[in-house]
Amino acid sequence: MGKFRLFFFLALVSVAFVSCDDEIFGPRSLEGTWRVTENSDAFGRQNFLAGIEYYPGDDSRIIIGNFSNLDMAAEVISNVNGLNISIPSQAVTDSRQNSFHVSGSGVASSNMRRINFTYRIDGDNYDAVFEKQ
Repeated sequence: MGKFRLFFFLALVSVAFVSCDDEIFGPRSLEGTWRVTENSDAFGRQNFLAGIEYYPGDDSRIIIGNFSNLDMAAEVISNVNGLNISIPSQAVTDSRQNSFHVSGSGVASSNMRRINFTYRIDGDNYDAVFEKQ
């Protein structure tokens, strides 16, 4: 009887670890709050928070809120293919109705806890590291 309990306990612990991995590496694993360190010639280094959520009904696209610290109304739509993220050329409008032209790309780490981005905003080059909170 003791061996059965030990086996049952080990099986339960294994399922718990697999469930955690599914949450971290699952299809919606980019969703959440991210701490961003951004560098650009235009503004130097800045730190801020950004939010990522999946496009409604489409796990191959994400919406990045507070992109480049513009404000939460400045949402950038990006395409996700595995660990690669592409930011197609698009106009982004902030809450003050200022418009910015954005494009770029990024690569997520294998554990989906870090994304290295390079992008352009109105012709200026930016590098950013997103780290999941």
